[in-house]
Formats: sequence, C-alpha cells, structure tokens
Amino acid sequence: MNALFALALCMMVGYVFAQTTPDTTISVKKISDSEVSVKMAGSEHRCRIDQQVVDAKVSSDRQAVIISGTSYIPTADLERCNSDVVTHAIKAAPHVGFLADVNLNARIYVSLIPLSVNPMSFVAVVAKIGSDRNLINLQGFYGAGVKQSTLLSEASSVMSPTLSVDARYVSLDLHACESDGDEYVSVIEIRSAKQIKLSRAMCEKEFRFQ
Repeated sequence: MNALFALALCMMVGYVFAQTTPDTTISVKKISDSEVSVKMAGSEHRCRIDQQVVDAKVSSDRQAVIISGTSYIPTADLERCNSDVVTHAIKAAPHVGFLADVNLNARIYVSLIPLSVNPMSFVAVVAKIGSDRNLINLQGFYGAGVKQSTLLSEASSVMSPTLSVDARYVSLDLHACESDGDEYVSVIEIRSAKQIKLSRAMCEKEFRFQ
C-alpha cells in the first residue's frame, strides 16, 4: 500500500500549485518544498512551513490551505506569518490518505484512499479532524472491515470530493452545480449519511467548486 500511495501522489502532484479565494484578497502559491508565497491586500510575504509543501489548495470554506496529501494550514496563520518563524502545518488525521477538502468551523475533512493504479481509483473518507473514523457508510466510501474486493468494485477514478461551505453536504464527483441539464444534483448529507437531491440554486448556495 505504501508503494501505491507513493505512485498516486506522484500522479496527483501538480494539479494545483496556486489558488485564489474569489471572495477574499488572499492568494497562496508554492515557492519551494518548504515555503509558500502569500498575497493579500496588495502586499506579499513568504511563510516557511514545517512540512513538505506539495501544492497550495484553498479549502472550500476559505479558512484553510491544503499543502499536501495529509496536512493543511489555517489561512489566519498564513496571513500573519513571517519568514523568521516556521509555520506549523496540521495533519488532518493519523492515517489520512489524500486530503481533498477541510472545513475548520465544522471540524470535518474529506480525503481519498487509492485502491488501484491502472486505472487510478479511489474511495472516500469523511471524518472529524483528528479522527480516521468514517462518518458515512455508503457505496464509494471506505469502510473498516469491508473486503478489498468490495472496495475495489465501488472505487471510482473520477472522484473530486468537495464539502459544502457549512459542511452539511459532500459531493464526490461534481465540478459544477449542473448535471446533464438536470435541475437537481445528487450530493450526500453528512449528518444522515444519505444521498439527497439539491436544486441548482441550493447547490450554488452551498458549494464553491474550484
């Protein structure tokens, strides 16, 4: 599994090296394996990070920047950092796979676990920050004790998990609030662990797809 994680990481690195929040002035970009550039309010400064920086992806709630497959940094820490002090990156959970999104207010994250390489396919985990226990027991999600063959049959190569702004919902594969012209899109309500339909208007209110 370690070799599989390494190969998957190599294939995923480079997807996003800088993202800007559309409703704020902060922009974060990877400079090196240990440093990022932060632009805000017309100024720019650099932050040294205590973990390896793989990319710089802003979370959907705009409160964190994901810097690797396991860790994130609150944007507030990046806003006030300076090059003389090393900024601490937080690991989402002890055994997190590929961190896809995080919501700091709700203390929830969503990550991917790679199951195969050819084609690259994943199952998802939605859990509380600091915990590996999956909150959702549905097809496409990792389950402790579930047979590997079952997980492989449920794995997907098109997953792009995104949490809603309030972390009430999670989408595994949407990139926009439309689906083949349908007025409704399917998402998963985290509290009930059930798939539901949202209208396009509600989806656009709840999600910020990147």
